[in-house]
Amino acid sequence: MKIKQFLEIVTSQIRSKEAKAYVSEELTQHILRSKKLWLQKGINEMEAEEKAIQELGSPLTLGQSLDHIHKPKIDWLLISILCCSLLLSFLPLLTFKQEQYSSYIDLQTMIQNKVIFVILGLFLALAIMYADYRKLQRFSYLFYVAGIGFLSMLHFFSNTVINGEVMLSIGMLDLQIWMAIPLFLIAWAAIFARPSVKILQAMILFVISIISFASVANLSVLFMYVVLVGVLFSQSQVVPRVKLLVFSATAILAIGVVILTTSILHQYQLHRLYGYINPQENAEGAGYMYLLLEGVIKNAAWFGSKTQVKIPGAHTDLVFGHLIQSYGYGLALLIVILLSVFVIRLCTISFSIKDSFGKLLVIGGVTLFSIQFIYTIGMSVGILPIVSMPLPFMSYGFMPTILNAFIVGIALSVYRRKSLIQIKRKSV
Repeated sequence: MKIKQFLEIVTSQIRSKEAKAYVSEELTQHILRSKKLWLQKGINEMEAEEKAIQELGSPLTLGQSLDHIHKPKIDWLLISILCCSLLLSFLPLLTFKQEQYSSYIDLQTMIQNKVIFVILGLFLALAIMYADYRKLQRFSYLFYVAGIGFLSMLHFFSNTVINGEVMLSIGMLDLQIWMAIPLFLIAWAAIFARPSVKILQAMILFVISIISFASVANLSVLFMYVVLVGVLFSQSQVVPRVKLLVFSATAILAIGVVILTTSILHQYQLHRLYGYINPQENAEGAGYMYLLLEGVIKNAAWFGSKTQVKIPGAHTDLVFGHLIQSYGYGLALLIVILLSVFVIRLCTISFSIKDSFGKLLVIGGVTLFSIQFIYTIGMSVGILPIVSMPLPFMSYGFMPTILNAFIVGIALSVYRRKSLIQIKRKSV
């Protein structure tokens, strides 16, 4: 039996098109290596090839076995958690009182938009799952340039400002700085997945991107981006000594920037900082929100508070406080557990991935998800300063749903192909 015929019988038993190509390449290399060993023993080429094939056994049995091994995997647990989160994300809107927010909120329109966001988020996650993430790796610099271009477009052509965040509104679509994050996640994951990382080049690219993010003036996204790149760099194949030097230099530079920034803060920025440090002394100003949330949490019970107060940003950044007030500690605990399971599951997937690019994509995704989750909970209970930061899936808006659906989709795509690790070609 010839190699081609043997491979055709084996791959005919495999249902996945991706697995067929992978198995065919893997078996070909195995047969050629075995054939070379038989040739070294002095037999002719035809007999050497036949013996190499015979060593693999029945092609039908082998094909059936490989079909089971390389069957695309679907993480039903992650999909189930995603669906539960999307369904629970309607709860903040269901308890809104129109008379409290009638001046700037159309509740019916918000619910309609929420339905659209949820459908788009679920579709996006499933669509990315079926797409082959490995094809993105070769376009690392293209994604980087696209991210820089998007930030530059926001800087020069923004025409809308909502809660201090600049946007580019085109019809019903608002282009936000958050949309650049997935582009840079793919770019940096691909760059740091390489066996040899050019440190100087990476530092130049990082500085350029920091300047671009700073030009749009959104500290929340800038913070997420810096942490994202730092985590991905820490998981790269750069030697530990170089990592330590880079992190040390970055830490010193960051301290200098913080000191410089503190010295040139505007009066209103200092007022907000004092409000966080000592809200009681700034109860009529920047400390008001911290005291309001503290009162909301104290007055709530396991099933909600009897007295409902108006919480600014109750459907966006402070949605967790609104959930505690409306539904109580029980639901809040359920949401914390659900989102924690998200983080744990994403971490578990990253541990099981051998492909460096896929591993970094999942690690970057869980980093972005965790920052949103932990920071939003922290600022809702008064531990962290209040900034513009959404609670994944729960906060109203296009990006809190789409960005995190993208993260879940990437994890599903990597998990689906975790048995199809690219093998290195060896000379035979």
